[in-house]
Amino acid sequence: MANEQTTREIMLLAYKAFGGTIKGKTMLQKRIYFLSVFLRSDLGYEAHYYGPYSEGVATANLEMRSLGYLSESVAGWGRDQRGFEMSRYDYTLTEAGARVADRKAALNPELWKRIEASAKVVTEAGNLDYMELSIAAKAYYTLTQLKHKATLEDLANMLPKLGWKVSFEELQKATEFLQKANLVTQGATA
Repeated sequence: MANEQTTREIMLLAYKAFGGTIKGKTMLQKRIYFLSVFLRSDLGYEAHYYGPYSEGVATANLEMRSLGYLSESVAGWGRDQRGFEMSRYDYTLTEAGARVADRKAALNPELWKRIEASAKVVTEAGNLDYMELSIAAKAYYTLTQLKHKATLEDLANMLPKLGWKVSFEELQKATEFLQKANLVTQGATA
């Protein structure tokens, strides 16, 4: 697994590559997950309720906020079916964070180019909302558990074993994204 400094560096450069702002903790986790896939960097992702989740990524995000590299804003998002308030936490590079990201990009141009290219692949593969990107991440994570060879039916059968409920239609859309991102071929095999 990558050390804390490497995780923070990747994340700072990811914020820069995604335009300085990432809206929502789920979107943050899934975008960084896909970057880690493209970079072949182990950032500690494990199966979690909303898909692959890394405590190290969450901690690094909190640390960068504490250092003044990120600002956090909270957007009210209504109530769930049980009446609980829902909120989305958005993160934006501050001026100091942007300067540090620019400096890190200049000091490590190879990593910056790889992250920038990977972020472009993620955004151009489909403008997915946080739920769709979460499903795509679940599908790819499951595919890795199946040693990168599986049919849609194999994935559909494995997802519940990881605690994830995904409809077949959602899975099909997710694999379309994964195909556009060149992560799978012929539906659901990599």
